[in-house]
Amino acid sequence: MGFVSDTLSGVDGIQWYYIVGILLFVGLFIGVIIYAYKIPKKDLNKFKSSIFEKEELEQN
Repeated sequence: MGFVSDTLSGVDGIQWYYIVGILLFVGLFIGVIIYAYKIPKKDLNKFKSSIFEKEELEQN
C-alpha cells in the first residue's frame, strides 16, 4: 500500500477522486434503499410465492 500512496501523492487533485467515489457510493446506496422501500407489498408477496411451493405457503 505504501507504493500506491507514494505514487498517487505526486498527482495534483487526486483527493477529488476519493471524494467523488465516496459520494457516488453513498448516493447509490441511498438510492437502492429508497427503491427497496418503495416496492409495493403485492409485488413482494408475488416474489415470495414464486420461491416457495404452494403447500409451504399454506402451512405458514
